[in-house]
Amino acid sequence: MSTVGRPIMGQSVSDLEELIAEFRPMLPSQSKTAQAIDRRDPFEEIAHKAIDEGYIQFVDQFGKFMEICLRRVT
Repeated sequence: MSTVGRPIMGQSVSDLEELIAEFRPMLPSQSKTAQAIDRRDPFEEIAHKAIDEGYIQFVDQFGKFMEICLRRVT
């Protein structure tokens, strides 16, 4: 925990990785999003591919997660 009682950034990354790990089994292997996850592409690239393929719910969750992370940093 940080000095203000919030999880450190490493925990945030771990939470994001967990979100992606839960999302991955729902995708067909030929999906560009699935392939990006399997290659361990940067989170932003995974989100862009998810948008392109219409996985709006995942992108919405990713966006909310990033917003929380940014609030913790400031």
